[in-house]
Amino acid sequence: MTSSTSSGERAPDPRPARTRAAIFTAARELSAADGEVTVNALAKRAGVSRAAFYSHFTGLDDLMGAMLQEMFDAAWERGRTNGAAGYTIVQHVQHGYAMMAAYIERHHAFLRGALDWKFSHRTYMILTGTMAALHVEALKRMPDRLPPRPGIEALALTIVGGELVHAEQWLVATEEAARAGEALDATELLEVMLASAPSWYVGLGPDEPIPAAELLASTRTYGEDAADQH
Repeated sequence: MTSSTSSGERAPDPRPARTRAAIFTAARELSAADGEVTVNALAKRAGVSRAAFYSHFTGLDDLMGAMLQEMFDAAWERGRTNGAAGYTIVQHVQHGYAMMAAYIERHHAFLRGALDWKFSHRTYMILTGTMAALHVEALKRMPDRLPPRPGIEALALTIVGGELVHAEQWLVATEEAARAGEALDATELLEVMLASAPSWYVGLGPDEPIPAAELLASTRTYGEDAADQH
């Protein structure tokens, strides 16, 4: 019998990917249901052993980092798509903010629950560092707009800090409405984030209207498609 692959090697084992996806789903479900997120609880919910969990992640910090990376991978992919479509750097930046707001809107229950996860501050540092890397790439493409100080890396971290504070505040402010079963709309969150970012960065003057609703609508579908793959 000949092999079904040209190289004669076996096809990749799909089980690790299924296990990883099951753990991601368990984490989202436990967080959304206000369940305590522990390795034991995650393994039980995902239908895997503790050993299987630790074969993929070193702990909760590593798991959260991987889940956040999923979002950033989608952002990089969207950036490449927009670049091929001829987007300007300002359009890239505005759509980056919109993708962030769309992700928060879609996964608000998980993210709100994740605020109570028992992980170390290292996860927050990973989050800020990964987000800052996205902004650094955008800032490098607008050298004529950059202020003389404090430098690209410091600017990126400052921008991320404001972005995360507004996201956290929105999650807390909408908690009651979410628990009441109301559909949440992150348009106001996106508008605040864009209004609070440096005007030279987002390309919106202080008196210009902010097209938050339009931007969010253009990224909601993409966010759902990306999330549905996992």
